[in-house]
Amino acid sequence: MNTALLAVLLTLAAVWTVALVRLDRTVETSADFWSEPRGGTGGLLYVALGDSVAQGIGASSPQNGYVGLLVDRLRDSTGKPVQVVNLSRSGARIRDVLDTQLPALDALGRRPDVVTVAIGGNDVRAYDSTTFAAEAERLAAALPDGAYVADAPFFMHGRWERDADQAAALLKASAVEHGLRPVPLHDALRAQGWQAMRTQFAPDWFHPNDRGHRVWADAFWQEMTDSRHAAERPSSSP
Repeated sequence: MNTALLAVLLTLAAVWTVALVRLDRTVETSADFWSEPRGGTGGLLYVALGDSVAQGIGASSPQNGYVGLLVDRLRDSTGKPVQVVNLSRSGARIRDVLDTQLPALDALGRRPDVVTVAIGGNDVRAYDSTTFAAEAERLAAALPDGAYVADAPFFMHGRWERDADQAAALLKASAVEHGLRPVPLHDALRAQGWQAMRTQFAPDWFHPNDRGHRVWADAFWQEMTDSRHAAERPSSSP
């Protein structure tokens, strides 16, 4: 191999390694950031459930993750203070939401005005369709009315994408069955195309970067806007 080319490759590998180390360190800093409620009191209470993406991993700061972006949009659109309680955890699977995050939500002692759920990506990485279907059903049955439930992220290609596509359908079906508000995240990410791998992902090519988090926020916000408009629409009944 050409010496100059080898030097370039080694430099790129070193830069990538440093970026991965920095990304890994954000797991702890994001957990610390969200360890207490954020935002103003006396207005809306927003509770976020999910995994590392809800923590904002991959974004330039926790506030620039999709949860932080939704807080800004809720505050700007309603004119009310928004307090967010982010109960998500990096590495979480559906069973972790069931076993840990939902009990923590119940312990808040106040009904949230907004609940978002984005879970399933880590389940897809070790996917079993029977287990996933059962846990998706349990999750939907346990969530509060009106929760916004994202389906599984888009995994681009191969077996993981086939599993993710099925997982997304299972999450959506369970949400619809229990009267929740499904968020078509899978399709929203798929619509970004292959170029998203270059422009919308963190160095691990798993978590979204700032641009990617905006796509996640847009998917949730579209459903929030549609459901709010539907609630405000006059009834056609006499």
